[in-house]
Amino acid sequence: MSSILPWPAWARVVPAALYTIALFYAGCADIGLPRTSAVPLDKITHFAAFLGLEWLLELALGEAAAAPRRRAAVAASAGVGGLLELVQAALPHRSAEWLDLLADTLGALAGAGLLMLLARWRPPRAAEAPPRPR
Repeated sequence: MSSILPWPAWARVVPAALYTIALFYAGCADIGLPRTSAVPLDKITHFAAFLGLEWLLELALGEAAAAPRRRAAVAASAGVGGLLELVQAALPHRSAEWLDLLADTLGALAGAGLLMLLARWRPPRAAEAPPRPR
């Protein structure tokens, strides 16, 4: 089975690991974020952040077949979101919210869905292309 990108494994795993570390840093830091009731920026940020994590995890799992890779990336991304919410529950300056976990999970699912759509639209590779009639 060939990888989705012909990069060495470490070059696919390192971005996902660094992104996860950055998510935890941002999720645990004592930074004042603007709050507004008109636009749920917090939930939109969660959605987008975990959509991106799902993409990087799929890249990191590039050796697996598409469906198992996608399921594992969604589960891992949602799991990271759940773990982050548990950590935030223990911090005095942060709070854990079910809606954040929902936004994380929906972002991961949307990431997988977008990648599925992109995979359907891309032309087949030369090795996958059907033979030409002679």
